[in-house]
Amino acid sequence: MSKAQRACLCFMAFAAFGICSTYAQDAQSDETVKVKRKAAPKHETRTVKGRVVDSATGTPMGGVRIQALGMNRYSTLTNEDGTYEVAIPVFINSLYVYAPEYAPLQVAINEKGTDIEMLSAVFSGFYGEGTEITAKNGVSLDETSSVTIETDMMNKLAGDINIVRKNGLPGQGAYMTIRGINSINADAQPLVILDGNILDMQYDRTALHEGYFNNVLAGLDPEIVDKVEVIKNGTAIYGAKGANGVIIITTKRGKSQATKINARVYAGVELVPNKVQVMDGPQYTSYLGDMISTIHGMDNNALTSFRFLDQSPKNFYRNVYNNNTDWQKDMYRTAVAQNYKISVEGGDDVGMYALSLGYTDAQSTMKTNGMSRLNLRFNTDIKIGSKITTGLDIAYNQVSYNILDNGWSENYDKQNIGSVNVLGLVQAPFISPYSYYVDTDANGHSSLKLSKDWAGKYASTAGLDEYIKNPFIFSQHLDEVNEAARNPYWILENGQGENKNYAELTQISLNVSPKYQINKDWAISDRFNFSLNRNNEKYFLPVAGSTPYMIQDQGQITSVLKSQFTSQTSINNDLRIEYGHQWSEHTFGAFAGWRVNSYNYSYSFLNGYNNENDKLPNISKNMQYISSNGVNDNWKDMTYYLHANYNYANRYFAEFSASAQASSRFGSHAKDGLRIAGVSWGFFPSLQLGWILTNEKWFKPTPYVNYLKATFGIELNGNDNLDYYASRTYWETSQVFENVFGKYLTNIANSELQWETVRKINLGVEGSFFNNRLTGRVDLFWNKTSNMLSVRDLSDKYYYAGITNFWTNEGEMVNNGVEVKLNGALINTKNWKWEIGGSLGHYSNEITALPVSKDNTIELFKRDSEGTQYEKTGEIHGYTSSVYGNSNMLTAVGYSAGTFYGWQVNYDNESGTGVYATEAEAGRATTAFGAPSKLRYYTGVANKYREFGAGDMAFVDQNGDGWIDESDKVALGSAIPAIYGNLYTNLTWKNLRLDAIFKYSVGNDIYNYQRACLESGNTTYNQTAAMAHRWTHEGQITDVPRACYTNSLEYVENERMSSRWIEDGSYIKLKNVRLTYKVPYHNSWLQGIKVWGEANDVFCITKYLGTDPETSAQNGTLYQGIDAGRIPSGRSFNLGLTLNL
Repeated sequence: MSKAQRACLCFMAFAAFGICSTYAQDAQSDETVKVKRKAAPKHETRTVKGRVVDSATGTPMGGVRIQALGMNRYSTLTNEDGTYEVAIPVFINSLYVYAPEYAPLQVAINEKGTDIEMLSAVFSGFYGEGTEITAKNGVSLDETSSVTIETDMMNKLAGDINIVRKNGLPGQGAYMTIRGINSINADAQPLVILDGNILDMQYDRTALHEGYFNNVLAGLDPEIVDKVEVIKNGTAIYGAKGANGVIIITTKRGKSQATKINARVYAGVELVPNKVQVMDGPQYTSYLGDMISTIHGMDNNALTSFRFLDQSPKNFYRNVYNNNTDWQKDMYRTAVAQNYKISVEGGDDVGMYALSLGYTDAQSTMKTNGMSRLNLRFNTDIKIGSKITTGLDIAYNQVSYNILDNGWSENYDKQNIGSVNVLGLVQAPFISPYSYYVDTDANGHSSLKLSKDWAGKYASTAGLDEYIKNPFIFSQHLDEVNEAARNPYWILENGQGENKNYAELTQISLNVSPKYQINKDWAISDRFNFSLNRNNEKYFLPVAGSTPYMIQDQGQITSVLKSQFTSQTSINNDLRIEYGHQWSEHTFGAFAGWRVNSYNYSYSFLNGYNNENDKLPNISKNMQYISSNGVNDNWKDMTYYLHANYNYANRYFAEFSASAQASSRFGSHAKDGLRIAGVSWGFFPSLQLGWILTNEKWFKPTPYVNYLKATFGIELNGNDNLDYYASRTYWETSQVFENVFGKYLTNIANSELQWETVRKINLGVEGSFFNNRLTGRVDLFWNKTSNMLSVRDLSDKYYYAGITNFWTNEGEMVNNGVEVKLNGALINTKNWKWEIGGSLGHYSNEITALPVSKDNTIELFKRDSEGTQYEKTGEIHGYTSSVYGNSNMLTAVGYSAGTFYGWQVNYDNESGTGVYATEAEAGRATTAFGAPSKLRYYTGVANKYREFGAGDMAFVDQNGDGWIDESDKVALGSAIPAIYGNLYTNLTWKNLRLDAIFKYSVGNDIYNYQRACLESGNTTYNQTAAMAHRWTHEGQITDVPRACYTNSLEYVENERMSSRWIEDGSYIKLKNVRLTYKVPYHNSWLQGIKVWGEANDVFCITKYLGTDPETSAQNGTLYQGIDAGRIPSGRSFNLGLTLNL
């Protein structure tokens, strides 16, 4: 490193942290002044002898480092014949052994001679230089091809994290939980720490596009990540942030003084994913006629008066509605991904650095969708003086998205469907995507001809009778139907552009970490981080191809234009003092610190309708129903923490941690808080114990048991991820009419509101067997959440301005489970090596307490023959939530979080299909009214009931009263799997390596919301191909009910939330298979070449009827296991080249 480079690095460190010039003077004087160092204590020693050989060939290994575990000054190197002799303190019971290209070992000392067999580093490592007594697992990333780091965690840590991909768009991330669900209304996902700094993951922040998530980790290039660690217990030092576990991400730093350059180029394609099969043109026409005929007041004889149903040759518009279009056909493409990465590391005794630059461009299989990313990171470690060092990290990330709506919205109160992939399913197949025009020949005869323009170009000017200009308007000829399915190809054509459907995430981070080594035992350090996250998102639905859609209290809309800008600045500082010392067999270490986090988040939003310019849209006064909104959130937290660890002779281990945290999110009188100086503090202790049995003197070393460790932990953690102002009273603005806004009370303060508390107990056993060829770990855990954030209703005495409830800490929940990990080296020869392994996670979840209040009670009743409730049959202590449905998610004592709640279909009915085949069968459904009769559907109006007849679903009458109502709803399942994890294997032959990773989940249920929409049978939207087999006539045996519109006098809500839509989501998927060849060539400037090819998401074995069982609707706990029709991932293939210079 040149003098100029040294000066530059030092200057940046000084400027960033404000170190006085006197430190520099001290640093210079340190070079000439000799410091007397205290001699290391001498210990009584003994001599250990042995021999080290290669486990595969038995060949003696020279140059292997042998050292006393925990005391590296007692070390030696093996001789050429593999023998060694080392003097170590008498209290040392094990050795630490390592060599390049071999997996390191901890070896218990054998007084008769400690011979050692070393495994190649091709096999997964098990040992470290120290001993971990917490439940922790980690992976190092090497040669990754993932767009975001969540993919690597999904593939390699699936047994440690229950991780579910959100959708198949690049960069959208995943939903993650560790050891169960610890919260319902607060965040249940783990804390993420990047290079020592706590990240605000912004899980609860809004986005304009359906199915788009502002994924903070999308800006992090996996190429620069060194390792990812998952910490499941022992997280008390993180205060009220570690209850859900912790994920620690560490980026690469300079390790070698020799300059190294690593260049990687890889590219690939993703194939079109699985698509839903929908009805064709003739099937849809038949269905539409059946459905329309049930509309109340519809004259069946008048059906042919609708031009879109009239198939007569005399109908001039017949060709417009006599097509057979596959709307999905041209929406998708084979997507291309490109990646270019280069990194440089090096340094000298003054500074080490790692510089990386990367560019990624990844298309989506949905046309016009995609992501690009630019990354620049500079990590450096500088020695300023003999006792002063500092790290300086600078990072810049920019992620750009071309995005469209993806999947179904929960409701369409503010606009009609804008998702191209949904429109490809629901659009009428009897309409052509291209427009027709009137062609008049020389004889004056007019006919319709197909053009090359997309249909619906003049949607905003077409009247209700102008079928040619806008054929999609046909549904609005039907009374009370407010359904508008636009032409999706106009969205693909006119929806592109930075001022249309575009998002840009910019991240800037500065991290400074100076350290002053006071002496060999004491040190003081600090870590300061400033980060900026800015997200600019534009949303646009064009007017071309649209159909007028009525919005309540506003009017008809066609085009939609939205704009959103968010900005968050984060300042984190962590000041720490450390101490460590060893007295013979006693080793003690401790650190204590003060951590403060400050966040400022601002958000501005603008929305308008009926823009008439698709080329240059702009929110202006000429648009209609313009609305705006914004927030400015500020929150802070402060934590004092202590961690101490003790180790006796590398046999007995103990760790104690404690922290006290205060936060602006807590109430001023938090009920469990320790109140100091007017502030409520939460206190979080942890005790972890460990015992290495194989280091006991009485343990006789054997090749069958090489290492055995038992651990126990008990702790108290907190979750502070509450609503930003849940403990305070606040107001929000709302649009009352087009130009009229008002304020309304949103929340009533609860000064006792506090963090959620999670008590954890962990019992673990870990071992290595058969000359370290088999390793494994088993952990049992018991977690109990108390003070869980819940909602309590206000009594009449405290009823305020429409507020009926407030936040409180009265819930409880438990998660109990087991985790298993096994790894085996099955074949280990000179040329062939084969490893296989796997992980398994299991937990059971149960809500054990909720507030006792009216809003948290579901009463169950029987009805008499008139429909009057007359007998209470029971109650459920809980409440329901409407999540992609109506009161379809149950939160109740005795049930798991996120329980699907609805009606059970009776598949044991006479026809055995769950659908009544005949009126006679339906008439024998119940005897509750004194004689065999039909089940009744309660309407709540003057005519209190309708009857379930032929072609209707056969729901189970749970209480036997003859009515199908709310009292017949039951738990239908949940998204929680019985077991989950991964299986992996690698096979190596010389320089050729084959890797394969499987991911599995068993016993989880999926609410197939997309199927519920596409098989509802009550809409003009197209339906799945299954609806072609709907019930249409007396005696027909089918499991698909009849078509019926919602205002029909025969409507009995066949499409309601029921077991019909709850499917087994179990699967096993080959996530990745890769073949790598290491070219056996190198010279003075070329250190290595690797070429590789891989396939991702190769196949999936599942019974699930949807496109992909790996799906998550949104970030909240109640949104898991819901298939909202997001674009799935397709099978992909990559080829890559790596050069090490």
